[in-house]
Amino acid sequence: MHRVMSAGALLMMVGLLVTGCSRTEAKTTDISIGTAVCGMCADKIEAAAGAVKGVESVAVDLEKAVAYVKYDANKTSVAAIEDAIVLAGYAANDKPADPAAYEKLPGCCKLDAESKGMHESM
Repeated sequence: MHRVMSAGALLMMVGLLVTGCSRTEAKTTDISIGTAVCGMCADKIEAAAGAVKGVESVAVDLEKAVAYVKYDANKTSVAAIEDAIVLAGYAANDKPADPAAYEKLPGCCKLDAESKGMHESM
């Protein structure tokens, strides 16, 4: 009988460990993406942010210039998601787009000179 209780206690401990380790800390954040101008931009931002380990979903609203991101805070951070967007060639919150990545974007994804100046001063 002592073995049965020990085995039961062991199973309960393993179950608690597995449950505790698999819990996610789901959070959402809004990331300003003021340099995104077209559907291709939205696709690239969604792909870049979505590739970050721990990101569960990304939805871009071009009209509001915002990326809505749901992520597991145990696996990633807002800064890591911003960095992925920046490396894709787009500004993310207060972080400017990576210049080399921005230059590689198709013409439709680049701001005109007047808009670019406005967004760089933000």
